[in-house]
Amino acid sequence: MPNGAFTMEKDIILKTDKENMLAKLLNFPGQCREAYSIKLEKEAGVIPEKIVFCGMGGSAIGGDIIKAVCDCTSKIPVFVNRDYALPSWTDRKTLVIAASYSGNTEETLSSLRNGIKAGSRLLCISSGGKLEALASGENIPFIKIPAGYPPRCAFGYLFFPVYRFLSRIGTVKPLSTGIFNRMEKWVEMFSPDSANNTASAIAEKMHGKMPFLYSDAPLLPAMMRWKTQIAENSKHLSSVNSLPEMNHNEIMAWRYPSWLIKKSVPVFVETGKEHPRTKLRIQITKEILSRIQPGIITVRTSESSFMGNLLYLVVLGDWISFYLAVMNRVNPTEIKEINLLKTLMGGK
Repeated sequence: MPNGAFTMEKDIILKTDKENMLAKLLNFPGQCREAYSIKLEKEAGVIPEKIVFCGMGGSAIGGDIIKAVCDCTSKIPVFVNRDYALPSWTDRKTLVIAASYSGNTEETLSSLRNGIKAGSRLLCISSGGKLEALASGENIPFIKIPAGYPPRCAFGYLFFPVYRFLSRIGTVKPLSTGIFNRMEKWVEMFSPDSANNTASAIAEKMHGKMPFLYSDAPLLPAMMRWKTQIAENSKHLSSVNSLPEMNHNEIMAWRYPSWLIKKSVPVFVETGKEHPRTKLRIQITKEILSRIQPGIITVRTSESSFMGNLLYLVVLGDWISFYLAVMNRVNPTEIKEINLLKTLMGGK
């Protein structure tokens, strides 16, 4: 993991961070703690045979993390749906979770209506909007979360209430609330006042380059979170892949275009708990790529649980994307192109 930190004057942060995303990052552990305490008025008690988590963008990341946890610890399969339609196998034994921070995401609303037609068990979570109205009209269990955040900054509100619901029906294990204390320590480590700031050091190594983010398959949702945060916050391209899959194709792409290779940086995220063969693959792949691009970044996590490693990486990635935005001199909150697309699609 990189040592040292990028020296960033606070006036540069204030000038760039015009809508104070910094405050949201600093308050993130509190958001998560509050979110886990949100109670659902109507809680069903039957374990579903399968789960479809419907969401887009920042509202879908909670489903990605839930899927990763369930893949490792639960017998219930989870599918994250980023589309207008549900999988054809969705039925009455399926729990369909519709997550839209605004409550107005058209793809998620369409999927929910399909779930109603399929007779599926349903759960909705949003800050309001059409999703709340539809849930109220159809008598669907609904989790109301606070409004006023960019969806990508509301991960805590979108993830922890759903996780608590799933733990209450026996799909996942209850969460140790000690994780929120850990989050507070991580935020302290990554905040601008930290003397040895891993997040800003990684952002400095990414600055002016295209990061290629690699991990083993179970950590892929956290790497996707990095990619989406780097895209929205930093306005910066990156790429994601996992091992062993990357070894069967993408490793051959580290030749051309030569101008891009020179401006790229491989980033390997490791827990030390990978499958032994995957661990060996990571080591060998780093040796091969170091001959092409020696500036490899290695990020190692040291949390005792899989959930802890995922959440640590979510927090770290959010801070990396914030510092990279400041280095790129762009407002991390602004999403002009996304808003333009919504307008041209006939939305608000």
